[in-house]
Amino acid sequence: MTFRHTTTAALAIALAASLASCVDDKYDLSDIDTTVQVKVNDLTIPVNLDAIELKSILEEGDEIKIVDGQYAITEDGDFNSSPINIGAVNIASQKFNPTVINIPYVPAAVTAASGAAGHFPIELEAQAFKFTATDIPSEITGVSALGGELEFIFTFHLSGINSIANRVELQNLELQLPKGLRMTDVAGGTYDPMTGIANIPAKEVKGEKLTLTLKADRVDIETMDAVFNSDAHSLEVSGDFYVKSGSIAIAKADLLPGTTPTQLKLTVDYEIPDFTVSTFSGRVKYTIDGVDISDVDLSDLPDVLTQEGTDISIVNPCIYISLENALGRYGLTAQTGMTITSYHGDDAKEFTLNAPGYFIIDAGGEEGKSSYCLSPVDPSVKLAGYESAKHVPFTELSGVLSGEGLPSRLGIKLNDPNVNDQPVVDLPLGSDIGEVKGSYEFFAPIALCTGSKIVYSDVADGWGSEDLDHLTITDLHVRASIACEIPLALDAMAYPIDKDGNDIDGVKIEGAKLTAGSEPQTVDIHITGEIKGGLDGIRYEVTATAGSDETPLKPDMKIIVTNLRPSVSGYYEKEL
Repeated sequence: MTFRHTTTAALAIALAASLASCVDDKYDLSDIDTTVQVKVNDLTIPVNLDAIELKSILEEGDEIKIVDGQYAITEDGDFNSSPINIGAVNIASQKFNPTVINIPYVPAAVTAASGAAGHFPIELEAQAFKFTATDIPSEITGVSALGGELEFIFTFHLSGINSIANRVELQNLELQLPKGLRMTDVAGGTYDPMTGIANIPAKEVKGEKLTLTLKADRVDIETMDAVFNSDAHSLEVSGDFYVKSGSIAIAKADLLPGTTPTQLKLTVDYEIPDFTVSTFSGRVKYTIDGVDISDVDLSDLPDVLTQEGTDISIVNPCIYISLENALGRYGLTAQTGMTITSYHGDDAKEFTLNAPGYFIIDAGGEEGKSSYCLSPVDPSVKLAGYESAKHVPFTELSGVLSGEGLPSRLGIKLNDPNVNDQPVVDLPLGSDIGEVKGSYEFFAPIALCTGSKIVYSDVADGWGSEDLDHLTITDLHVRASIACEIPLALDAMAYPIDKDGNDIDGVKIEGAKLTAGSEPQTVDIHITGEIKGGLDGIRYEVTATAGSDETPLKPDMKIIVTNLRPSVSGYYEKEL
């Protein structure tokens, strides 16, 4: 700030003028001392100052914001995990030996009203199967059901049937399948998951071959005979797969004339193609990888917060987190710990969540979204957008900014984010399920720790003039009335400066102390020592020191300096 002034050295000027007017120019006065010296006592320089507000030295920026009338350090960002993917389970098909039998013909009773000529009864021996999968992902800790496209194929070869009849039907087939299937196609029949038997009333055979393909999309492992070994990551499924009973029926109308059937050679081929498991139900655990949260950069904060002697604390700091849990749509929760690392130069200090050291990420409904507020105390008013955030105790977070000056950065790390062992239904395998996506906002209202200081300073200059240049100052008082709207104790100092804005050396300064309070207090800063021909103003400095209570910093905190009256004593000396 620049202030103009008018000196009252009129006496010296008038005296100089009178001496000059009474000198007779006929005399040589070169040897006469024409220097005039006039004592000056309490020459007052009027100065007016504006109130000094904290917002004039602590401005909003990328990291410093004014929220609800208080300064806060803020930082936000986004993060996401690697794609969540649990590998597919493949169950390879096995070879089945075909069943070959010669079936005797059974003529229909003469009194049969159905029009049947006769039939070949089918009774085949059981075919056992055993499937073993050894590639069960380690994330699967229990299996109750498997999902995927599963087929059961029966192929009937009726050798020589074309020489007996124009057409025949397979009737009342009982097909033994694995138990616990959820069938999507039973070839027009029915299926009992408890017995594994499919009943098909009738299927026409055209030619000498008929293929029946039955389809399922889910296997209930708990119903069928299955053994899951979580240590070996293997699954073994066994059971029977064969044609249990039925008949090959010939209608009278379809029997070739002059033909008398005696027996029929029947060959049945069995096939269960490779089964790729695309979903599973059971129990799962999963480690969430790839979550990388950028550091909170504090290296470019205003000097007023990083100056020597300033120890900043934060009042109930909060880390707000919004999460989208891709596994939530399958009813799975997740959990994670968190560590905040404060970096002061080469020193690093870690702060962790309260016991048990982690918090639960909700399933979050269909969208899998949820939000959390990690802080020492659950704030009564949360940030916009996080009104429904669940509180997670994080007591240590209060000290994350403590220390000499502020840390250069804060590291935020999620510790062991994972899906703990829990039940799940129809979780996809072998494909990307999605990611855990999130955003965070670090919000830390700023306060001063005990003994911390904030320095308010300004300059009143522009005092220099030809008259003042000839004034040798031996005593300088800076008197003012100071009202402090900051609940802090103050130390007031004033430093004389030259035309270049530099402090003038060789002087002694006695500052003034003010107690905390908003009532105006009169101060007198006393400066002694010789100041010759160079006083251009004063640099005044008010240091606010925090007491035992943490004091929040607010932009409207101000120091009002009024009636600032620097007064000088010394002597005015000028050669006439």
